[in-house]
Amino acid sequence: MKQHLKIKSFYGKSENAVYNQIWIALITYCLEVLLRMRVSHNGSLLELKRTLETCLYEGLDTFIRALFRKPTRSSKERSKYDWERDFAFIVRQFDEGEVDHLDDLSFDPLYLD
Repeated sequence: MKQHLKIKSFYGKSENAVYNQIWIALITYCLEVLLRMRVSHNGSLLELKRTLETCLYEGLDTFIRALFRKPTRSSKERSKYDWERDFAFIVRQFDEGEVDHLDDLSFDPLYLD
């Protein structure tokens, strides 16, 4: 119930308040599923919900265009960090003598004369 209905805590303490909150969460979940079926969206309900929150005060056509837009990234994976490029840059700095200041104990990069 916590995962699909997003009830983290109850706002009221009475039995009626708890029932009302559960019913509201169920109705909201069912409306999201119906909207997903109506627009024939194959993505997740979370994606549909976030797009709906973003386009809440826009028109339906804006919502549908935002829902079916092309992804900006080609992959959903985490981008890889190019360690070899950074290592080659550091080696080039060392070869050109740009790191000699690291041996000087009086060098302070935050305080420059």
